[in-house]
Amino acid sequence: MSRLRAPTPLRVLVLETLRALGLERPVKAARLEGLWPEVVGREVAERTRTGTLSRGRLTVLVTDSVWLQQLTMLKPRLIEALNRRLGEPLVQDLFFRVETFPPVALPPEALPSPPTEPPPQVILDAYLSPVQGLPCESVLARILRRALAR
Repeated sequence: MSRLRAPTPLRVLVLETLRALGLERPVKAARLEGLWPEVVGREVAERTRTGTLSRGRLTVLVTDSVWLQQLTMLKPRLIEALNRRLGEPLVQDLFFRVETFPPVALPPEALPSPPTEPPPQVILDAYLSPVQGLPCESVLARILRRALAR
């Protein structure tokens, strides 16, 4: 006499099917569009759009060069946050490109607005990352701290 098994949850069946068809990573990559506003916040999300993910490189469209520069400095943190939410390191690099696109208003309750200016330590880390470990790092850090304190 055979024993009845408990039903398998639909979520488990879908995940197993996606894995068997080799579609698990493409589905996770498709989630990037929805994750992007959560990672960057409302103000940045209104000025950017995710593009394609190819060979670990996510293209992000940006409304202007000022935002492109700011996001470029935050690239390592953005990659880390995206991959943490995806559950695996799908995004290896971000490529920012200035492009004109119509603004999309996010619903007011959708996302909390981040501060318009990143915290001073984030700015400091971004500026110091290219000279990390070099003799000039401590001098540059002191200069930047004074400038940021003003």
